[in-house]
Formats: sequence, structure tokens, C-alpha cells
Amino acid sequence: MKKALLIIILFICGGPILCDSANAQNCTANFLGTKTLYKANKLKYTPAPAGYVPVFINHVNRHGARHLTKDVKTTSAYTLLIKADSLNVLTEKGKQLMQMVVALQKVEKGNTKNISAEGRDELKGLGERMYANYDNVFAGAINLNVAVTKEVRTEQSADAFLSGLKKRLKDSVAIKKTNDDTHLRFYDLSPAYKSFEDNIDESEPKLSLEKAANIDAINNAVTARFFTADFLSKLDDNAKSKFVSDVFGFATIVYSLAAEIKQAGFTTADLDFKSMFACDELATIGMLDSIDENLKKGPGTDNNGIQVRVAVPLLVDFINTADDFIRGKKFNAQLRFAHAETIAPFAALLQIADADRASKDPSKLGASWQASKVIPLSSNIQWVFYKRKNASSYLVKVLLNEQEVHITGLATKTIYYKWTDLCALYATKLTKLGVKLTDDMNVYLNTLK
Repeated sequence: MKKALLIIILFICGGPILCDSANAQNCTANFLGTKTLYKANKLKYTPAPAGYVPVFINHVNRHGARHLTKDVKTTSAYTLLIKADSLNVLTEKGKQLMQMVVALQKVEKGNTKNISAEGRDELKGLGERMYANYDNVFAGAINLNVAVTKEVRTEQSADAFLSGLKKRLKDSVAIKKTNDDTHLRFYDLSPAYKSFEDNIDESEPKLSLEKAANIDAINNAVTARFFTADFLSKLDDNAKSKFVSDVFGFATIVYSLAAEIKQAGFTTADLDFKSMFACDELATIGMLDSIDENLKKGPGTDNNGIQVRVAVPLLVDFINTADDFIRGKKFNAQLRFAHAETIAPFAALLQIADADRASKDPSKLGASWQASKVIPLSSNIQWVFYKRKNASSYLVKVLLNEQEVHITGLATKTIYYKWTDLCALYATKLTKLGVKLTDDMNVYLNTLK
């Protein structure tokens, strides 16, 4: 297992040269995981069959790049650094780190839980490209159904997306905006899932991987850079773990804050938390962080586990809203804005190839599924419906992060699936899970085992 983990770590870090701890500032950014900035790679789509044009889009989006979700002053790292400074037990490296943390506090003051300028640009671009790629969907009278969660960053993301979309629209648009936590924050509404999430940190896969990666030794090595030996001896493993986790979180968040850092009068070098780590440490912590996301939100060791089945309400909503369009064509597009915890299980439930790869072997969890590829910031899933004039049938193209994807277990000669086939696949899956399309999803979440 240790050999397999070493290979994974070197792969994530970018190779043995970049993992040289003496070149910490030259580390790759492959450790960012869910904080990976969204990249709109050059899109080259498979042409639709002759006569078929896009007519409807069913869409769900993670919020854009964001600020921290809690005040810097409430973190364990800030509290410990302030205490150590008052006791004069910070090393020179510790004093540098404290300056960075204080600077980050100034950048983040009043901004927590909001999307950043980077996030607004990500979402605006997504809206612009949706029109550019599927302008036929928005021909004539335009009605959009927009759903967000209780978190302000999802509404901000929706507004940024719509600003990009509306910039391209030639006609006026009617927008219905609602809060829909049932279909988008399902993970918060299921007692059984919350219990699963709370216990996963003590699960055998998680503990065995942390042991093989020697995370305690990493935590000891990192904290030893900032505090004197005597003070460090008084910190238990849990305190060290929380401290390192916070500083790692700071290292990942600053990539989303370039504009805000400049606006606050700092440079990115002033908040170079990455330089506080060796490259191999960043790679290992990043790998374990991605595996944690996989176990809690992705296919993990069982792609039919509760962490995937909890997304059933969103699948039901996608099917029902698609059926509503086919029957009445009220909305041109269903646009939803939510969270990483929404996208990851939904991608696995949909059987999107590579996003649904579970592994019973813990040592392979870091390679079989990667947070940076499935749920980067602004990650999204789309069903684009196509129809031919005077035809009654529909074709559907599924996209993950604007890239065409295949559905595991459903054969097609092209990237376009018959809607009847796709719907039948998911209806059968829901039936096996004991769910009907007409079921109350709040009831389902409360009875989920």
C-alpha cells in the first residue's frame, strides 16, 4: 500500500523533481482539489445528427471561486499563532506565517461566504458560453427557472451566470428564481447521511490511508517550523492536525482571491502560504483531502452507497423538469446553483464515466477519482436536449464541466443518447432504490438508510 501511495503522491505533485522539498515555492498547484479554479478548456463538440438542434437545457452548477466560509480569527491556526506570539515562542518562520494570516484576515474581512471576483468571472463565462453553444435554446420567448440554496454564494453565482447569458440574449427574458434546498442541499436534510458523514473520518479506509501516508509525521514536521520545541511539546496530535489543516486551507483559498488581495494592498507573495510547506507535504495533504471528498461525496468504495443515493432528489427533479418541458415547454432552461456536495454525488448517481469509479482498494481511491477533475470551483452538469423538426423523440447530450461524457452502462454509437433510453436507465435505477418519480423527496431523505 505504501508503494502505491508513493506513486500517487508523486503523480499528483507533478514528479520527483517538483517534489523536492527545497523548492517549495515551485510546487505545482495540483494539491488544490475542490479549490481548483475552473478552466474553460477549448470546446470541440460532436456535431448533432442531421436535423437535430438544441431545444432545452437542464443544468446544475457549483458556486464560483469563493472567499473563506468562516472568519480567519475563528480558526485554530489564528488562535494558536496569536497565543504563541504573546508567549514569544514563534520561530522566524512562525512570524512570517502570522504576518500572512493577519494579511489574509484583512483581505477576508466582510467577504466570508461570498464568491470572489474570480468566481464571478467563472460564472459569467459559463453563461456566455451556454448561449454561444446552444443559441437555438434561447430563440423567441425566453423563460428561465433558476434555483439556488440558502447560501448567498449560490445566488451570487446565479446572478453572475445570468449576467453572462443575458449579455448575449437578443430578446427579453422572464426569470423565476426560487430557493430549493430539498433538491440541492439534500446532504443536509438526511439524518442518515449526516451520521455517515460524521463517522467516515474513523472509517477503515480513511485511517489506513492516513497511516500509510504518515500524516502525523507531516503534521509534526509542519508545525515544528513555526513554534519552539518546548511550546510544540505541549500540543497534542489533534491540535497539530487542526493547525495544519487551517494553514493548508489558507494555501488553497488564496488562488481564488487574486483581485481582492491586490485591492487590499497586498501581493500574492504576501500571502504565499504554499511556501510554508514542502511540495511532497502539499501533495500528500492534497491527496488525502481529495480522498476525503471521494469517501464523503463521491463514489468512494461503493457507488451505490448512501453518499451517492442521497442525491436521488436531484435526479428526480431533473427527470420531472425534463418531462415538464416535453409536455408543456414552459421553461427554456432549468438553471440550478449549489455546492460541491451537490455535484459530486449527482455525477456518480448519473453514472458519468470516471466520476462514478468506486474502488474497494483504499490505496487506489486517490487515483480512481479526483476532486480537481470532478468538482473544481464552478463545476457543472448539463443535459442538453435536441429535437428534429416534426419529430416527437428527443436526443440528450450529457456534459460534465462542459465536456461531453459517456454514461456507464448505456451504449450509444455517438455521444447523443435517446431520451427514452436515458430516462429508462434512471427510472430503473430509482425503482431498485425504492423511489418513484412522484415521491415526496423530503420524506425520502428522512427515511434514507
